Amino acid sequence: MISYIKSILGLNTDTKVIEQGAVIIDVRSAGEFATGHIKGALNIPLEIVESKADDLKKYPQVVVYCRSGNRSGQACRYLMQSGLNNVIDAGSINDAQILLDASGKQDAKIVKDEVHPLSQPKNLRKDKSLMKVLIPTDFSVQADYSYLMVKKLEEQLNVEIHFLHIMDVPETVTMDENGLIETCGEIDVMYIKDQIKIADQKLSQLKEQYGSHINTHIKFGKITNTIVSFADEHHFDLIVMGTKGIWGIQEKLSSTQAQLIARISEVPLLSLMCDRSDLIIRDILFVHDFMEDDKTDLPLMHKFSEFFDANFHFLYIQAESSTVDNDVLLKNMDEYAQSHGISKFEKHALKTSDIENGVKSFLKSQDADIVFIGTHGKGGFFHKSAAESLIKHLYKPIIAFHL
Repeated sequence: MISYIKSILGLNTDTKVIEQGAVIIDVRSAGEFATGHIKGALNIPLEIVESKADDLKKYPQVVVYCRSGNRSGQACRYLMQSGLNNVIDAGSINDAQILLDASGKQDAKIVKDEVHPLSQPKNLRKDKSLMKVLIPTDFSVQADYSYLMVKKLEEQLNVEIHFLHIMDVPETVTMDENGLIETCGEIDVMYIKDQIKIADQKLSQLKEQYGSHINTHIKFGKITNTIVSFADEHHFDLIVMGTKGIWGIQEKLSSTQAQLIARISEVPLLSLMCDRSDLIIRDILFVHDFMEDDKTDLPLMHKFSEFFDANFHFLYIQAESSTVDNDVLLKNMDEYAQSHGISKFEKHALKTSDIENGVKSFLKSQDADIVFIGTHGKGGFFHKSAAESLIKHLYKPIIAFHL
């Protein structure tokens, strides 16, 4: 995975040399940092690394790393866009260790937090109710990230895991419950059977890798609509998808599958861009319009509050020109928490140009491990969705749900 990313970016660790006086930056969250980091590294989470660019210009070289190489690549781009020229993307924490050793920095070993290592609070109770989770897979690394994220949820929740592979074929190609395939002749039946055989082999490999307890499925159809209909018909509680994100001109021309699913699915979607196997769920950011008379009931919020003992940060974002009665807002937040069974929460409000900028601004002062945000299911040019925008751009696990 890391080698592939580095080949795309034109990076090669063999040609990198760590200079004397270089600063090592770990761009993971504080919780991930505490579980193990390179000795002497500074912890500057990706969400705030751009704001620290001026402070980092005093160093002759800046070396960034993360869990798997995704966030370090993005941090490298942020810093270079901010005027830093000597930035090294060291990739994953293990790749960074190898690079440091090769550069003669043998004292820069991986260590754990020596003072107060953070760990997921162990709740003596585990949720007994079953939560069905659907992971759409194209057998990419993003699907692996999704599974690792679900395993983190499984520490406190009772999870039933289903992998779904979709073959994007014309509507004229059908397969009945007995596996009988029919086409109108435009596609050879044997070709379809061969493709199914390949997919079956890959799904079998998933069972070998993750365990026989996982469930696997193959379906024909358009990817987005098939995921949504399958999740709805089989009463899934959560869809989990990895996404590569979209920036620049590409986002003007296309949408990620996760974005489209968040738009139309009545089943909540958890999206993530990178490996979160070290995630510690302590602080949850909940972005919401608390001035609306919203009766939305989200069982996942109850579960996270009760079984992860998480602290919610209620965030209300308003336009810079708008005026809101602060007393009414705080009262509404209290009532929302009470009606949704959330006992641990803090209340925040800020003014900014749009919700995405508001979230990013908030995360510079208060880190969060996961983001909850509702959507009205509108997208496209005339209906910009904050949830969809965050799914494309934010390096945090995001749970999007319909209001």
